[in-house]
Amino acid sequence: MLFKGVLTSISLAIAAVTTVVAVPVKKTLEVRDDEGGDQTNGLTDLVAWDTHTLKINGEPLFLFSGEFHYYRLPSPGLWTDIMEKFKALDYNGVSFYFFWGYHSPKKGVYDFTGIRDVQKAFDAAKNTGIHVISRAGPYINAELDSGGFPSWLAQMQSPARKYNPENNAASEEWLTEIDKYMVANQITKGGPIILNQVDNEFSYNTDPKYMEMLKAKFLKDGMEVPTIFNDAGPNGNFAKGPGSVDIYGWDQYPAGFDCSNPLAWPNNRSTTFRDFHERTNGDQPMAIYEFQGGAFDPWGGPGYPECYKMVNEQYAKVYYKNNYAQGVRIQSLYMTYGGTSWGGLPKPTVYTSYDYGAAISEPGLMTTKAYENKLQATFLHTVKPFLTTKHFDPESDKRDIILIDGLADVNTPTKFYIAQHQLTKSEDKDEFHINIKTTDGKFEIPRSSKLILNGRDAKILTTDYAFNSQHLVYSTSEIFTHQDVGSHDVIIVYAYENEEGEFAIKVKKDKSQVETDDDSVKSETSDGILQLTYKHPNGTTPVYISGGTEKELLILVAGYDSALRWWAPYTEEKKGERALIHGPYLVRSAKKDESTIAFTGDIDETTDIQVVLPDGVKFITWNGESVKLTKQDKHGIYTGTLEFKKPDIKFTDLTEATWKYKAASPETDPEFDDSEWVTADHLSTNSTTPYDTQPILYADDYGFHTGCLWFRGKFNGSSEITGFNITAHSGDASAWTAYLNNEYLGGFDVGNHAFTDLNGTKIKADGENVISLLLWTTGHEDDFSADENFKQARGFTQAELLGVYNQTIWSIDWKVQGNLGGEDLADPVRGPYNEGGLYGERNGWHLPGFPDDDWEDVNIPESKNRTGVSWYRTTFDVNIPDGYDVPMSLRYKDDTKTRYRTLLFVNGWNMGRYGNDLGPQTQYYLPKGILNTQGKNTLAIGVVAIDEAAQLGEVVLEPYKVLQAALPEVELVDSPGYDTRQQS
Repeated sequence: MLFKGVLTSISLAIAAVTTVVAVPVKKTLEVRDDEGGDQTNGLTDLVAWDTHTLKINGEPLFLFSGEFHYYRLPSPGLWTDIMEKFKALDYNGVSFYFFWGYHSPKKGVYDFTGIRDVQKAFDAAKNTGIHVISRAGPYINAELDSGGFPSWLAQMQSPARKYNPENNAASEEWLTEIDKYMVANQITKGGPIILNQVDNEFSYNTDPKYMEMLKAKFLKDGMEVPTIFNDAGPNGNFAKGPGSVDIYGWDQYPAGFDCSNPLAWPNNRSTTFRDFHERTNGDQPMAIYEFQGGAFDPWGGPGYPECYKMVNEQYAKVYYKNNYAQGVRIQSLYMTYGGTSWGGLPKPTVYTSYDYGAAISEPGLMTTKAYENKLQATFLHTVKPFLTTKHFDPESDKRDIILIDGLADVNTPTKFYIAQHQLTKSEDKDEFHINIKTTDGKFEIPRSSKLILNGRDAKILTTDYAFNSQHLVYSTSEIFTHQDVGSHDVIIVYAYENEEGEFAIKVKKDKSQVETDDDSVKSETSDGILQLTYKHPNGTTPVYISGGTEKELLILVAGYDSALRWWAPYTEEKKGERALIHGPYLVRSAKKDESTIAFTGDIDETTDIQVVLPDGVKFITWNGESVKLTKQDKHGIYTGTLEFKKPDIKFTDLTEATWKYKAASPETDPEFDDSEWVTADHLSTNSTTPYDTQPILYADDYGFHTGCLWFRGKFNGSSEITGFNITAHSGDASAWTAYLNNEYLGGFDVGNHAFTDLNGTKIKADGENVISLLLWTTGHEDDFSADENFKQARGFTQAELLGVYNQTIWSIDWKVQGNLGGEDLADPVRGPYNEGGLYGERNGWHLPGFPDDDWEDVNIPESKNRTGVSWYRTTFDVNIPDGYDVPMSLRYKDDTKTRYRTLLFVNGWNMGRYGNDLGPQTQYYLPKGILNTQGKNTLAIGVVAIDEAAQLGEVVLEPYKVLQAALPEVELVDSPGYDTRQQS
């Protein structure tokens, strides 16, 4: 995302230390008359490019891609579901980050099994016909812990993202492991990968030798597809010279990340991309490898509903169409599906949900923006002349208010006019005209109606376009798609409801007939041009033209809301053949045989449908069941109804569940046995955080990297000791509590606190005293600026006694404890980010099958305030019938002002971190596969009171939505229970 990097060029590569590797030079495959030659990287002809577009197997394409992170959906069965939704929205690309730390809990240890089986992600993309951009870093950012670096890398003495033996070896270790999968899944091996990124957003403190080392490693391991780089803005890093890539590009986040005032768009739409691209890499297609598809939200932020308002379908209209006007032909939207930063995955600035306000929501649901993206993507894949255009400056009125970008195809007479307000955030509604030149004459359009640009809208108008057997002179309505259905052609056009539109088609003089039931449709023929004028309806109006064209033409004039529910799934992608269906919530696929089209998809209610059937097709099925159709008229429009059958969904009411409770902070008791804890005895550190006292109290130095951390200090009492001084260092939303001899001293945000005047009260003058510190951490910083920021400490920079004359004599002996086993995981199935150092976590209280019979029975919401750490356990049932998709969640309902944090475990998986005093998240997604949707589940909640005592509020199990769906099969994820842990 905004902070990530990509690189891919193969012209010269430097191996790990000093070996120079010769790399094939780029070569020309074919020569175009005025556009130069198609280029390759010299390794494969399957992926080529020219100044306009990528070419896959010789076919130019607009790469309409979106970001999806397999690690943010820890249920591999759902990866196919998300890829099917990408395909349904007409995406032809997906961008995959590969998260080094997710696969490597310890140096030299790698895991690609279970939820980490990246082959399943590749298979999901390939099986749905989605091209893959592979982005293995090593650095990826993505608002992840350490920016995607493994936690153990923080102990590296040398700087990361720099050319040096230690970092080179670590980076190559990772690439050796992930490249085994990437190499085998390239298009050259029959796989989906077409582009490969080198590092990510390496735009500050750059090191070309490091980039060359990475390129050489990819090459050595067998990566053959072109390399790319994702610059952090149009800066020109690694576009040329050492470290440069095959196809340079950048990222752009014009709306920013503050969703608190969602309607206050900045006026920062770029009109300079085109000039920058021509100066920088004009012989390559213009690529934005991350364009803002949403926004992340911080702890204490306004919440993702506000991000949806800020980066909504209007934003998609204005900003994405501006990209196309500038010449972008490779666009990847970050994110298209955000997902969940479960467990310890996120960096400190973000919380568990990574919904991102993306087109597909966290529980996998469609948004209006998703449907808008579909309108754009289908247009881009249908109207091929758009791919090979050059910019020109058209004549128009209202130039001070409305910007018109002209794009002329270099191969045909087709031209496009992209209209936007000069002021990006304008909410004005303005009328305008454009002067167009076509092979049919010169016109000022519209000729006899009004052309309106609404506030926060943009339009792509098409002129002089030959499609199927028709010749479009111009249209002031936007095109969704068109199709030859045999005896006639079909085109779908749209605009906002009640907007006027004009559609002019070339006809034989005086022979055309127009048929429609809409009285607002008017027609006029002059000089061989049939012009229709109409108002866009609250629905879709069929208009038929016959007699004057080679084939009859069915024009489907749609209002915007109706257009959103038109779908055009491929029946045979190689031929570009599509089926046209209106109405369903989601259409996943369409397969055609001689007389039937079999659709699969989802509905959320009983849905009336319209389908346009090709000649010879008389029947359709929906999810395998026949649908009764009524022919609306002679032009192949049929109507029918998809019946929504209300399912019998059952799930436990958690207010009536049997809950068990147990206190769980024995570490505060002076008698607690910490003999097996790690002794904190380091006197130096590789952390970038300065320390004030010794020994070093940074958990990473002792192999503990995630979640809650305990530090226990022991010192002999003295009448001189008046207290102690502690400074905690951790990320946003972190907190810590302090106990002395089992007595609560306070809970604090990170920073310093001096505990004074304790002599004679809480400090024993004779004998041993025990300080117990619990630090709730929220991950490590990233390394966006390549400045070692990810090596910031998680622990205490200062821990000293007050009142003593000699800290060496009057010292504190410290022990530290995090997750059970540290880097040698007690639970390798769930991996390095699932557990921290709470007593309950270390002892498996969160796992299915833990024997809690002797725990206290309680009701939730709690009636008592609890001090320290508390654990609650219950089981609950869910029963969702086959054929339905009912994404489930757990929601906290809580109005207490007493500060506390919770860890939410479902079947042993840490699916949420909640801060009742911070918010904004209160609802936590439970993905199918982690959640058993046809049986019993285990719920465990660990509660850390930051104030002296806290009370757990109500916890509610509830669905987001009920869909009758063609959800792919989702197997239960392996979720080892307590009995397995006991044997480990």
